[in-house]
Amino acid sequence: MGQCLDRLAHSCGSRGGLQVFEKEDRTVDGYCFSCRTYVRHPYGEEKNVDDIPVKKRIRKTQEEIDAEIAEIETFPVKDLPDRKLRKEALERFGIKLGVSEEDGTTVRFHYYPYTKDGKLRAYKTRLVENKRIWSLGDQTDVDLFGWEQAIQAGAKRLIITEGELDAAALWRILDMHTQEKWKDNMPAVCSLPHGAASAGKDLARLAQKIRKHFKEISFCFDADEAGAKATEDACKVMPEATVITLPCKDANECLIKGRAKAAHKAVTFNAQKPKNTRLVWGHTLHESAREPAAWGFSWPWEHLNEATRGIRLGETIYIGAGVKMGKSEVVNALAAHCIKEHGWPVLMAKPEEANKKTYKLVAGKMVGRFFHDPKLEFDYEAYDRAGQMLEGKLAMIDLYQEIEWETLKGDIRAAAHEGCKAIFIDPITNLTNGMNAADANVKLQAIAQELSSMAKDLDVVMFIFCHLKAPDNGVPHERGGKVFSAQFAGSRAMMRSCNLMIGIEGNKDAELDPEERNIRTLEILEDREFGVTGRFPLYWDSATGLFNEMRAA
Repeated sequence: MGQCLDRLAHSCGSRGGLQVFEKEDRTVDGYCFSCRTYVRHPYGEEKNVDDIPVKKRIRKTQEEIDAEIAEIETFPVKDLPDRKLRKEALERFGIKLGVSEEDGTTVRFHYYPYTKDGKLRAYKTRLVENKRIWSLGDQTDVDLFGWEQAIQAGAKRLIITEGELDAAALWRILDMHTQEKWKDNMPAVCSLPHGAASAGKDLARLAQKIRKHFKEISFCFDADEAGAKATEDACKVMPEATVITLPCKDANECLIKGRAKAAHKAVTFNAQKPKNTRLVWGHTLHESAREPAAWGFSWPWEHLNEATRGIRLGETIYIGAGVKMGKSEVVNALAAHCIKEHGWPVLMAKPEEANKKTYKLVAGKMVGRFFHDPKLEFDYEAYDRAGQMLEGKLAMIDLYQEIEWETLKGDIRAAAHEGCKAIFIDPITNLTNGMNAADANVKLQAIAQELSSMAKDLDVVMFIFCHLKAPDNGVPHERGGKVFSAQFAGSRAMMRSCNLMIGIEGNKDAELDPEERNIRTLEILEDREFGVTGRFPLYWDSATGLFNEMRAA
């Protein structure tokens, strides 16, 4: 979405009417508001955003923005004959039109209002001449276009189109062809705020709000490559949604070409759940598969890396330990490694730990320091150094002790669309708090299967940490007892769904030497990819808080 970067004089005589805007590819163009002329190269030659010094870039004051928004609100609303859109449809969505100063009738601009939580935040401005778009006001985190009208309609179903005029056109189609007795049940219509390219990101941000107001969601994006990609991204965020295939490229084209009745039928009766699978013939993969197998991304510990061939996106990894056996230390070490070594943003869902503590613990792992222990002097320089490395890389959930699977799913999808590549859930058993053993097991089975599918769909790696059931007999886990796959809560489902299952073993007996108490052994219990097993001892360094490799057993 273009932002105004500069004001220039123009050949029409204006001293500052030519405004320079940023394009999606970071080149710039301009529009002279004095003579209403589009200028492809406002500086006389091709330039991009980086060519304009930061100090020179203008920033409109809030008073200037408010004044321009107030002026737009006085603009007229009228029919758009070329779009076959009636005034009533535009009025419903608050669309304003800017007309030519020469003849007072030719439409030169469309202005689409955007709100957030009921407050007008911005107008998206569309220049009719060449479809150039820029934003007046702050449109970064707004609601869907037409959102306030949609929730006021009280509809059960919401249809989301790709663009603003498609929303107006689809509402017009529904209004024209829905029988009067059924009009109270008409779906609400909105459009994406930033187009097809940002569909997944915007819907991930707004999914919880959408689900709060609507029981059924349908996507009605353009029938082109960008629309298909937007539909794919949107369905990853909201897999319960249906998809509408129109008889033309988009809803407005259906109106223009006289296919409104067929479009109404498609919307009303033919919305379908997208198929998750398609037949793929082996010979079509021959050339793309004709390459040596690649290593995954590294673990923090080389022996584990050699055994597993690395961490692979699209997989789920379950790690289990007894109570207070250092599980969280492994969580934080893995998160810090993913950030520091691979540059991944990560999501940490740790409902049993305050976010401030999580941040301090991960920061400590980044620089080998302790920031949460009051007995140790706080190292401000190291803390700030860790903060620089963590900026934009560590996402957490604003919850403490309260977490539900349905909301966590949305958080995971949102994080993935924000770029997170590693998801940490510690512990997964918190999702079944308050359930009896039988119900908890059933719930964990469903969660395990969904996590496996989500890892593939979102192209992320899921690290799921689990409390263990106490051994039926023999040595307890905290005294060095062995960990078995069957001791994982919901173990059968996890064994079926996971790619890798690892147990953490150790002995906290106070009579042991500190060196022995600080040893933890990672044992590979299940490995779907290569069938490997192995034990990999680590030593926890009390001076740095880091796990260091020992000789593999």
